[in-house]
Amino acid sequence: MVMRNIALAAFAALLVSAAIPAQAANTPQATPAYASFIVAGRLESSRDNYAASEAAYRQALAIEQKTLGPNSVVVGETLAELALQVSNQQRFDEAANLFQRATPIIEASSSDAARARLDSYRALDAANQRNYSDALKYARQATGARRAELANAAGGVNAASTNGIAASADRGELAHSLRIEAEMALRLGDLASARASGEEALWIISEQPGLPLWWRPDVISLMGEINEHDSRVVVAERDFRDARDLDSKLFGDTGPTAIADLRLGRFYSDQQLYPASVDAYRKGFAILAKDADARSQVIPDQIVPFITAAAAAGGDGANAEIFRASQLVNSSVADQSIVRVAAREAAATPALADLVRQAQAAAQARDTARVLLAAEYAKDDADRSTAREDQMDANLRAASAHADDLAAQVTQSFPQYAQLADPAPADLSAVQAQLKPGEAMISFVIGLDGSYALLVTHDGMTIAPLKATEGTLTADIADLRRAFSPTLGKLPEFSLKTSYGLYTDLMAPLEAKLSGVDHLIVVPGAALSDLPFAMLVTAPPQGTNYAQAAWLVRRMAVSQVPSARAFLSLRQEPRVALARPFLGLGDPTFHGAGGAAGAKALGALADYCQEDGGVSPDLLRALPPLPDTAREVQAVSARLGGGTVLLGPQATEANLRAQPLDQYAVLYFATHGVLPGQLHCQSEPGLVLSPPATGAAENANGILSASEIAQLKLNADLVVLSACNTAEAPSGPGGSALEGLADAFFAAGAHSVIASHWEVPSAATEKLMVGVFADPNHADDLAQALRRSQLDLISQGATAHPFYWASFTLIGDGAAKGASAYKSASLEAGH
Repeated sequence: MVMRNIALAAFAALLVSAAIPAQAANTPQATPAYASFIVAGRLESSRDNYAASEAAYRQALAIEQKTLGPNSVVVGETLAELALQVSNQQRFDEAANLFQRATPIIEASSSDAARARLDSYRALDAANQRNYSDALKYARQATGARRAELANAAGGVNAASTNGIAASADRGELAHSLRIEAEMALRLGDLASARASGEEALWIISEQPGLPLWWRPDVISLMGEINEHDSRVVVAERDFRDARDLDSKLFGDTGPTAIADLRLGRFYSDQQLYPASVDAYRKGFAILAKDADARSQVIPDQIVPFITAAAAAGGDGANAEIFRASQLVNSSVADQSIVRVAAREAAATPALADLVRQAQAAAQARDTARVLLAAEYAKDDADRSTAREDQMDANLRAASAHADDLAAQVTQSFPQYAQLADPAPADLSAVQAQLKPGEAMISFVIGLDGSYALLVTHDGMTIAPLKATEGTLTADIADLRRAFSPTLGKLPEFSLKTSYGLYTDLMAPLEAKLSGVDHLIVVPGAALSDLPFAMLVTAPPQGTNYAQAAWLVRRMAVSQVPSARAFLSLRQEPRVALARPFLGLGDPTFHGAGGAAGAKALGALADYCQEDGGVSPDLLRALPPLPDTAREVQAVSARLGGGTVLLGPQATEANLRAQPLDQYAVLYFATHGVLPGQLHCQSEPGLVLSPPATGAAENANGILSASEIAQLKLNADLVVLSACNTAEAPSGPGGSALEGLADAFFAAGAHSVIASHWEVPSAATEKLMVGVFADPNHADDLAQALRRSQLDLISQGATAHPFYWASFTLIGDGAAKGASAYKSASLEAGH
């Protein structure tokens, strides 16, 4: 859940001169760009473009810290703004650190307004984490502070203020905290409190001159939810429709209107008015197709009701619509990495970079014009001017047309960039055409209140409602993964019963359709990204004999793709014969200690901010060493008949880039991985290589980030990431980060990636990977080669625990050429 921030941050964007912190703006060191950073941060936040808002606030914060010092209340307020944008991107640990920095600064200041706003932002952060009790507590603190501030300043909440702008802002902040109170009380089932707070918020927003008009549909929609939960469905329908109509008037065919359509569609689905629901959803989907920022904010609970309605309504094309809609929620880090690729590609092409800049500026001008017109509508009648409104309306139409024209030019002139920056969902028929006999693709839409599984074969698609929800699955997966953290050298017991329960919840409804499937392609989505499906148990377990358990991998090979769109791209890409069999990097020059000292070194690296340049080489050298990876890389190289091996001080980013990367069939990385949010100011995953002797350029600093990976030129059939932390951490995106790295390698030209979900002892890893590269019976099927190697480890009691064999997941085209074919191909080429 990400709540839209409708606080003063968005309102102040209208009042540029009043909104810019004067302490920073009036200092000699402040750059002319400072005001634009503040306004951009606020405007992008109101548009729900949280990554762009974060970037702008970081720029503003750097200026404030230099001009005002680290303890200025202005710095504290910007830290709080930044924390909220980071929280809105689900990077909660980093947001907590930013809030921790902001809190003492703001608490020590004389600004009651800053303290109240901090409470509101802490409420939004708690709501993002679904901690509704804390969110309600913070919101009530903010409300109390706002009431006291208004009473002290003007003799009571209803008294007039001598400062019109200040009065609007103060009452707007009160409405904002009341709105959060109402939503949290609703989540906690307290309808009476929700109604009281919601109605007061709506009254303030409706009656107070000068508040942004776009706040009104947001609160009206909230009142619709309250009325729906109170069984006042006729009133609720009117609320949802009114909110949609007002959003449409204010925002046109953009994100807020699409989300309003989805809310209306969900309401109709819940009332079993399925044709009306499908109609509302179709309108929203048409808008989302043109708005990538809005698409990125769609959550499963907005799509589950559509699947229910479309499946019930039936009709031609229902399955195709459901399949496309399901893809709105089954991408996260992977697509973010692809967007960064597109941005870097734009920067590398001057003509494209200039056109993209123009398109982005035009889109921002359009949104600003829309905001200014909304502010004009919100004025008292005495202050409004028909001529001014007409002129502003004309300005908006012209700005919208210009933005649309430039967006079309980008698509027409640079179609490859457009496909990367704004990829469209895959069509069901196209996916079916690429599936071979014996193959099936399963994808999931997992919500808080309901879930679905979609199974696609060459002949059709089956839709199955699931009893499992995000909450139950998260708990069960966490329970399973506790078995992969050895304590005092001993592995905890793996729960075969829980694994069987997960299989029953996720796949048993499709059991009949799985008959004859020998290769299952999984699109897990965020909720299931930490679950290797191969270790699901398909029959009631008898005891704890891992070697005899009914693992899913016994029945079929399992591979994974980030999305149906990625599957299509990989299957359709042409293959070329490659002259060089292998390039492996391992045992980078890390000199730190393991255990607690190693954790401390990782923590120091995480706390480092790369805003002003590359990471310190000393921080990289302090990481725990990985000496056994040298033998692992050499063993695989020998199995493939030799190749290029870069170990120790040779395993650097510079040496990697110096290789003819597009000539290698297999690339093998045995090193540490970092996840989004582990490095502050870096929200993408990456691989750590040997650090340079001294500071180096960004593209040779020792961390190979996802966006840098995506710029490499590869033709590799397979990339292996045998790395600590490439897919798991105590908190954070987990398996979705694995997909982010995989997607980056796909963008660079790789066809398949094998990556580890957790750190596995070197001996077992070496045995598993050598087995993958040694299976002569599956030279034409990489998924089956991995399966046979996993089954070999299962058959041996010492490695039957899934800790040893289930970590590695094949992501990409599992029916690609098997690894054992690379040796013969390279020998035939004369190498």
